Amino acid sequence: MTQEQNTNKERSPNRILVLRPIPGKQAISSTGLTDPRLFKDENKLHAIMDEQSCLWRLKYEQGVVPPELRQKFTSFKLARQHAERYYNSRNIEVTEVLD
Repeated sequence: MTQEQNTNKERSPNRILVLRPIPGKQAISSTGLTDPRLFKDENKLHAIMDEQSCLWRLKYEQGVVPPELRQKFTSFKLARQHAERYYNSRNIEVTEVLD
């Protein structure tokens, strides 16, 4: 396998988690920290890998993520699962991941 073929299969160290309210349910925010701009494509949730430590973290394009999401993860899969659990408890789902 050539280097060019290998890089095509690599995934980005900055991935966007697309969020949408669960159909038929009201998005819940007990502390006012769920940014309504997340559902209007005015703000996005990123999963970013630090290339030095290879740890993943979650970050909004604008504003500060809720305290429950201010952690570091050893893989993208764990970061996504944690974000999905957090947002599912607020009637929000992760619909797709953009590279």
